[in-house]
Amino acid sequence: MPIDGLLLNKLIREAKKFEGQKIRNIYQPVNDEVLLQLQNGFLLFVLKNPSYLISLDEKPNMPDTPQNFSMFLRKRIKNAKINKIEQLGLDRIGYIDLSVIDETFELRNYKLYFELMGRNSNILLVDEKNKILDALKKGITSQRSIMPGAEYFPFYNTEYINILDHDNVDVLNQQLMGFSKISKILFFDYLDKYDYLSFISEFLDNNNVYIFDYNGKKEILSFRPINYDYIKFNSPSRGLLNFFEIHSINSRFTELKKKLEKIVIREIEKYEKLYKKLKKEENELKDIPILEKHGRLLQAYLYKFKEKTDNIIVDDWESGEKVKIYLNPLKTPNENLQIIFKKVHKLKSKEEHLKERLSITKDMIDYLYQLWQSIDLVEDIETLQEIKEEMINEKLITEKTSKKKIKKESKPYEFEYNGFKILVGKNNIQNDKITREADREDIWMHAQGIPGAHVIIKSNKQDVPEDVLLYAAYLAAKYSKGRFSSKVSVDYTQKKHVWKPKGAKPGMVHYNNFKTLYVEPK
Repeated sequence: MPIDGLLLNKLIREAKKFEGQKIRNIYQPVNDEVLLQLQNGFLLFVLKNPSYLISLDEKPNMPDTPQNFSMFLRKRIKNAKINKIEQLGLDRIGYIDLSVIDETFELRNYKLYFELMGRNSNILLVDEKNKILDALKKGITSQRSIMPGAEYFPFYNTEYINILDHDNVDVLNQQLMGFSKISKILFFDYLDKYDYLSFISEFLDNNNVYIFDYNGKKEILSFRPINYDYIKFNSPSRGLLNFFEIHSINSRFTELKKKLEKIVIREIEKYEKLYKKLKKEENELKDIPILEKHGRLLQAYLYKFKEKTDNIIVDDWESGEKVKIYLNPLKTPNENLQIIFKKVHKLKSKEEHLKERLSITKDMIDYLYQLWQSIDLVEDIETLQEIKEEMINEKLITEKTSKKKIKKESKPYEFEYNGFKILVGKNNIQNDKITREADREDIWMHAQGIPGAHVIIKSNKQDVPEDVLLYAAYLAAKYSKGRFSSKVSVDYTQKKHVWKPKGAKPGMVHYNNFKTLYVEPK
């Protein structure tokens, strides 16, 4: 998202409140940021992509470790008076006109130019003769030289049209100054509904900026976006700070969501592999009756067999048939009998333990899929942070739990239909909470046999009409793994028939006395 010349125009208009003030200090916390401390505020230049200037009331947290460029500026323009702040046309270039009494008590005039062009951004100090004294980024190209002593030529195309200098222009056939691709598209949208002079008048009459969704992304614009819902800020600096905060949250949200998904998928793979191994061991338990029978027969006929052999054939007195018993030819029949008895004892000992492990592993897999579903459907950072805390508590993440509570606790989705309030849990913590806090007569819903949200209809001890049940069932289907299916089975019952087994994972419950609705997710 580039900061275009139109937005810079409004940022400079806001910064003009510093005209007449003196520069008290200059900071350079990192290589691509320069902060001017003024008498009543701060002016920050950010020279990375996206690049911008912003007016601040308070000093941001930053170490005072002067770098070479800031030390040079302190020497030349500390205590300088800001005469004016100007933009070149409508481009992403401007300057601060400065005057200062130097150490020889002579009046010096400087211009601090700022070129806010993404990765090509720069900030330069120029003297009265338009000679470069120093620049944050030095270099020589075929177009110009940015070196001390060279004449300064702004990277500025005067052939482009500045719409603020014209009462009317044929904007469709002209190269316009100060527009990004998005702002140009939305400018033409504006002209489809209003005329050119209305745009100029509205743009100049206020200093508002607007944040809105455009093709799935947050964007910031210096004029009112037609056909889009937006949030308006009277201060372009506050709007820009809010915009970058949203971007930062979205970035953290995406990064955390991917991280949590990766952990859950890895755990699912681990437990499914374990479950497959346990099921294979369970199949071995089917051999217990056969081994027991072979042991009894071998014990009964042991007196007939003294030599080592790989098999014996005996009569089964229960079925009347011949039974072939395979033996270890390196062992005597009596030693083989002991081996069979030990194997039977071992398998029987394992049987009870194995069933318990299978149950625990299956419950863990169900829980992990439920957790994955919660992560997949999450829409806000607060809910995602709660899921992370849950995963820490369940030892899926090794980070320490924060002693401080989450600053902003997320809330379940809340709907109203025909006078009935309906709650939908966003994660397992909320699922447990809304189910635990529901009244006994409230209706509890969940998609049948698949991960999904708990849904509570607050009945207020009234009979819940069928249309309300169907609406809530649609929600249960929508917020489940089956949301893209053509039909989803949704079970429902009164909350008094829902219980949480001792030691169950978050969001996991049992229920009975239920009925089922079949709905299409919406």
